[in-house]
Amino acid sequence: MDQLKDAVSQAFDNVVASGAIETAIQEQINKTVVSAIKDQIGGYNSDFSKAVNEKVKTLIDVNLDEIDLPSYRQLIGDIIKQRVGAVMTTQFAEQLDKDISELLEPAPAEITLEQLLEDFTKHYIEYYGLDELRGQDFTLTIKWGERNDGYVDVFIDKDVGTSDYSCNIYLRIRNGEVWSLRLNGDDIKSKIFVGPLFAFEKRLFQMYTAKTRLIIPAGATADDYNTTFPGYDYD
Repeated sequence: MDQLKDAVSQAFDNVVASGAIETAIQEQINKTVVSAIKDQIGGYNSDFSKAVNEKVKTLIDVNLDEIDLPSYRQLIGDIIKQRVGAVMTTQFAEQLDKDISELLEPAPAEITLEQLLEDFTKHYIEYYGLDELRGQDFTLTIKWGERNDGYVDVFIDKDVGTSDYSCNIYLRIRNGEVWSLRLNGDDIKSKIFVGPLFAFEKRLFQMYTAKTRLIIPAGATADDYNTTFPGYDYD
């Protein structure tokens, strides 16, 4: 029995020497203090939380009956402008300027319909990589205005047999110049933003804005032009 008492006493002495008792007491005090603070502060509906909410409300209270709404909107607008301005870095501005410059780069003073059709086929084969179109026919329709009024309508579409006003590209020529342009059913004149335009479509837009002359021999029809996408060149 004495040996057991000695063993228990020695074990207790070891616990005391290790500081375990002090650690346990400190942990319990910490928990008690935190619990007491939580009890005092409470949740959303506690007196403490209500007092904080009232104080915040007093600081930022906005009376919509008295506020000058135009000035208030102006303030919000100014803050938005500042935030937008902060992200308008030099790099972004340079890229935007580059994109606009490319879109408005000079168009040719004149171009033949034959060359335009070559650019059209390259657009789909090379730019979009639609190799399945190789050797396939596409739609080309040329309509001359009545009474020799100087108008010529040109319809182009990558698919064969497309009806006139369903074609992705519609050019109206007046006295030899590109006077009107529709892309994918949209009249360029009625669109505030025409982008994004790439490769051939961008060239058409440039031709429209520059009033490029599209050279079409008088009385020419679609039968006078090659309306087949180029095949594979094995040479």
